[in-house]
Amino acid sequence: MDMQVSELGGNVTCVRLTGRLDAPGADTIDTRFTVAVVAQGRNAVIDLSGVTFVASMGIRLLIASARGLRQKGATLVLFGAQELVYTALDQAALDQIIPIVATEQQAIERLAA
Repeated sequence: MDMQVSELGGNVTCVRLTGRLDAPGADTIDTRFTVAVVAQGRNAVIDLSGVTFVASMGIRLLIASARGLRQKGATLVLFGAQELVYTALDQAALDQIIPIVATEQQAIERLAA
């Protein structure tokens, strides 16, 4: 699992994930992801377009981060999930906790709403 962090205009953190977000993948990025997303306490968008598989540990990481941000008054939005990943997130009803949209632009617009 690879992770790249950048800043978008409007005080938004963007994290681009690549690889498998399964137990080993989630363990690989857990601390760095939490520091990049939650510790900053800023709105964040997560690019899942490079994620080929997601399992329960990956979903757990996303939920914990979203909850941590919510406690700081910020929002996490997911975007770009491939069909297999989107299906797993949908079956877990993750959209009830974290907004999931198709594009980066939609994610930014969701933060502005």
